[in-house]
Amino acid sequence: MATTRFRGPVLQGKFNEAGLTGYNLNEKTAAYAVLNGDSGSTFTSPSGDVTFTLPAITEGYVWTFVNTGSDGTNALNFACNGAEVIRYAAANNATLTNTKGTSKVGDFITIGSLEGGAKWAVLNVQGIWA
Repeated sequence: MATTRFRGPVLQGKFNEAGLTGYNLNEKTAAYAVLNGDSGSTFTSPSGDVTFTLPAITEGYVWTFVNTGSDGTNALNFACNGAEVIRYAAANNATLTNTKGTSKVGDFITIGSLEGGAKWAVLNVQGIWA
């Protein structure tokens, strides 16, 4: 019997291939400034060491980012807007990265705002992030 190996979240939805609205999967291969209007979206990145810049913190927004590049070939990078931070592994970080050397296809992170809108928080994660 064959063995099936699966990593990462199940991507539910549809990619926006025609520039229309209402789709929740977005592939990015270049730097992208995340918008509040993107809340609820899942971003995928197959290549390009993409940097996602988070917007100013507003309570109630959440995004998921998935590394869909082959193992060890793609990095996902996050930068805060201004003096804000991402709370992860008991530390406040101005940046956060799924490093290329340790990345695996299916590594993902879900980022949202903490109550009161003081910091971004890692709500769910798989993979090595620093």
